[in-house]
Amino acid sequence: MKRMKVLAVAAFTAASMLLSGCGSNPTMMEEYSFGYVQLKAGNSEVYMMSPFDLGHMNRQNGEGMMYANNDKHLYVIAVPEPASEGTPQQKAEKAIEMLKQTSDVSNLQTKVTSTTVSGREAVEVDSTYDEPLNGQRSNLTVRGLFFEDNGQVWYVMYMYRSSDAMGKDVTDHVFGQLK
Repeated sequence: MKRMKVLAVAAFTAASMLLSGCGSNPTMMEEYSFGYVQLKAGNSEVYMMSPFDLGHMNRQNGEGMMYANNDKHLYVIAVPEPASEGTPQQKAEKAIEMLKQTSDVSNLQTKVTSTTVSGREAVEVDSTYDEPLNGQRSNLTVRGLFFEDNGQVWYVMYMYRSSDAMGKDVTDHVFGQLK
């Protein structure tokens, strides 16, 4: 009888683990709670879909501010700059040029596409490159959007390891979801 109880408890535990997904990889919708985050700069106010909240901080070079956050799959950043300092196309070209000049970056591939996002003209820049992370070379994918809103040119960037399926899925889900 005692053996039956142990067997029943073991079967119940195994069934519970199987049904709850223990031991399996979580899906994107199980791991993330998507929502819109508010981004503000000057007279511009943009709402961007994100898998997590973004922190508001000053940029390292002391020129302006940015919104950013990351987890083990994805790094998200949104940077506004006054439109008087260049068009979205010019800002996209400058970002690519900076990547080309970065000594740690190798095997850089870029694709620039004109697009629209929520009725705004935009420039999409898709890049892949190798860069050392934590002492090892990693192949990274970066998807970026440059667009103007009320006197600000925004650069919204999503970066993930090219081999990270979850990072790709999340980026595909939120990319271009702006209001």
